[in-house]
Amino acid sequence: MSDIQKKALSYADYQQFCEMPENRDRLFEFIDGEIIEKMPSFEPSELATEIIYYFKHYLKQNPIGRLTGPDGSYIMSDDDDSDVFIPDVGYISNERLGKTPDCEVPVPPDLAVQIKSPTDRLRAIRRKAEKYLSYGTRMVWVIFPETKTIEVYDIESEDVQILGIGDILSGGNVLPGFTLAVKDIFPAE
Repeated sequence: MSDIQKKALSYADYQQFCEMPENRDRLFEFIDGEIIEKMPSFEPSELATEIIYYFKHYLKQNPIGRLTGPDGSYIMSDDDDSDVFIPDVGYISNERLGKTPDCEVPVPPDLAVQIKSPTDRLRAIRRKAEKYLSYGTRMVWVIFPETKTIEVYDIESEDVQILGIGDILSGGNVLPGFTLAVKDIFPAE
C-alpha cells in the first residue's frame, strides 16, 4: 500500500481549473474535493428536456421559481470548499434565488433531477441524492432510463419512494399541485 494520499482540492482550485482556456467550454462538478467532468449523453439530455417542458408549463401558471438545465450549477453551501453540483434539471424558488446570479446559483436547488447516464455508478448517484438532501435540497428525483423507474428522495420522509411507468410524480410541497405521469417523461417506443 502506498503512503501517498490523494490531496483534496479546494473550491479555489476548482474555480481556477474551470477558468483554464481548455476547460471553459466543459462542465465540471466539484464533489468532496474532486473535480468531476459532466459528460454529455443523449438519453439523459432528452429526458431532462421533457421534464423542463412540463416544469415550464407549470411555472408559467405558477410563477414561483426558476429552472436550470443540464449546465446550471449550484454552490451547495457557504463553506470555503463547498461542493458544486450540476443537476440535469434544477428548480429554485424565487424567494431563495433572490437576484439572478452571474454564474452559479449560490444556494442548493429546492428540487434536483438527476438522470442516470451510462457513465454514472449506481451507488454514486444515490449517494449524491442523499448529499443534496443534507445540503437542504427539499426533493430529488433520480431517474433510471434503462428501467423507466424514478427514485424520489424527499427531505420530509425517511423512505425513498420508487415509482414505475404507471405511477405519477408529485411536486409535493416544493411545487404545489404539480403532477407528472412517469410515462410522459419517457419517449414512446
